[in-house]
Amino acid sequence: PAVCMLRLASAALRSQRPNTSAACAAMESAMKKQRLAASGAAAAAASHGTPIAARARLHYSKEVEGKRVGRYIGVEDQGELADVHSEHEVELGDARELQPPATVDTRCFELRNNATAVQNFKDDEEIRRVYYSEMEELVKAATGAERVFVFDHTVRDGAAGSKLNAKQGEAAAAVIRVHTDYSDESGPRRVQTLADSGGYTGVKLSEAETKDILSNDFCIVNVWRNIKPEPVQSKPLAVLEPSTLDRNDFLRYEMQFAERKGENFALRYNPDHRWYFFPRMEKDECLIFKTWESRKDRPRYCFHTAFEDLDQPAGAPPRSSIEVRTVAIMPKRTA
Repeated sequence: PAVCMLRLASAALRSQRPNTSAACAAMESAMKKQRLAASGAAAAAASHGTPIAARARLHYSKEVEGKRVGRYIGVEDQGELADVHSEHEVELGDARELQPPATVDTRCFELRNNATAVQNFKDDEEIRRVYYSEMEELVKAATGAERVFVFDHTVRDGAAGSKLNAKQGEAAAAVIRVHTDYSDESGPRRVQTLADSGGYTGVKLSEAETKDILSNDFCIVNVWRNIKPEPVQSKPLAVLEPSTLDRNDFLRYEMQFAERKGENFALRYNPDHRWYFFPRMEKDECLIFKTWESRKDRPRYCFHTAFEDLDQPAGAPPRSSIEVRTVAIMPKRTA
């Protein structure tokens, strides 16, 4: 009986060994995954020069055979334009940690503290009366411009559904598409239309002013601000490092309205792209970014997009923001 008991105990131990080995193998596999994840995060942080602050599936544009890239706005689809997106998961660096800090001249984007006296961002008249002059002074300081004027603004609300183009006094949805607001044709043309028909906010240039701007160095600069008391926690704005752009990836994106045609640049996906954002932007912070630049001796385009953080906490409040667009005219060059 004693011998039988020893044999049974030995058999039991042998039967347990495969399970122990399996547990060890599973533990080793988990540790290997953790090491790979850590090394991947370290490599991503090294490539960005900052900690990785978010992951997102960004919407790039995709060409459709036989059609031009773009969309119809307020008019019937005529079948010539296609707005098809290609989603790609990317990691976004923490732009707050960039050293040296990003500036409009070096990276096309910059964060500045700038409190506002505006009490009600739903009041277009107050925005024009108070906010425009605040933003003109801010853009002057960031760009070194001799003169700046705001020519329109858009209030965006995360709860506005998919409405991208709002009427005056209404809120629009966030734009979930990689783009810059103007192309090499539409940037100068936008200045000309401010003389021909003016802006919807009442800005209208004289022919003499238009000629002066177009004969000078100028850029179109946007300023983006959170207008809620709590920091931005959903659909923040991502900005692309301009040194990672390849001109071959630019796509002309048409916007066909009933009375006119607009155009900006969309972008094909490129794994070399390096994305950043400023986490948890507060109401007193402004993201200044250059959407088009006439000078060719520096970065000229800030491609940008709103995005949904794949690790966004449940219950994150929808964002509300205001974006103004300005023309910044540089001092005349001396011989």
